[in-house]
Amino acid sequence: MRRIVVALVTIACTLVVTGGPAAAHAGGLTATDSRGRVVSLTPALPGLEVVAIEAGARLRLRNGTGGPVTIPGGPTVAPGAEHTWADERATPDGRTVAAGETVPWTITVDAAGTPVTVAGVLVGEERPPAAPWWAAAALTGAALVLLARRLRRADLLLAAAGGVAALSSIVHVAGSTLAVESAPLAGTFLSAAGINLLAWPLIIGGAVAALRGRAAGILAVCGGAALTAVFVLPDVTSFHRAVLPFAGPADLERVLVVLALGLGAGVAVAGAGVLRDLARKAEETV
Repeated sequence: MRRIVVALVTIACTLVVTGGPAAAHAGGLTATDSRGRVVSLTPALPGLEVVAIEAGARLRLRNGTGGPVTIPGGPTVAPGAEHTWADERATPDGRTVAAGETVPWTITVDAAGTPVTVAGVLVGEERPPAAPWWAAAALTGAALVLLARRLRRADLLLAAAGGVAALSSIVHVAGSTLAVESAPLAGTFLSAAGINLLAWPLIIGGAVAALRGRAAGILAVCGGAALTAVFVLPDVTSFHRAVLPFAGPADLERVLVVLALGLGAGVAVAGAGVLRDLARKAEETV
């Protein structure tokens, strides 16, 4: 059991190092400390609209004028079309903006020969205290390990905990996907899910098998839970960042990360002892 779990975790860790799990932030979005928005267009041309989307990570231009509009970098937006892009001057990604601080930015687009200044701001938000969230994740995992040692049917506990970890991970990925406005939902979800497309079936199928009294089911649950915990690690930035790429309350996202990480790690750690107990009981009945 240990060899299989270690192998699965090694695969997940390799993906972390090589950048694979960055897709857990759907659409390439990251947690930041500020939100961006467009304030004005000067001169204001009828039909020309520029808005900030995805909390300011990207800009979207809709060209309702009669001529082409050229944006920074050279792309041209035809009349009646729209274009979405990221501009380092306007995005909060990688920027340090203190809580309550407002940082102005401007870019210039060319509307059929007329320069139009797009002005916006980045508004800093208060960071949450990270320590309570880290403590919650650690205590969740530790409590599960201790409880598993005391229960006679710890296998059922691990199956249930693994199911909650998988459900938390699914909601986390879905919420991250819904925060993306610049890419198709289906492809974004699959990309964000990553190795969870293996972990979720392992946990769910393993839990069903465990409920039927099969020890192999717990093995599958533990392997899937280990992958879930490792894959969600890049998202612990939500513990100390204010603005999260998640379509819902920020604290809900943090709770989901706590559950996926704490329960996932707890199931993986407690699983070795539970499987030893199941193997011993099986030998005693022979």
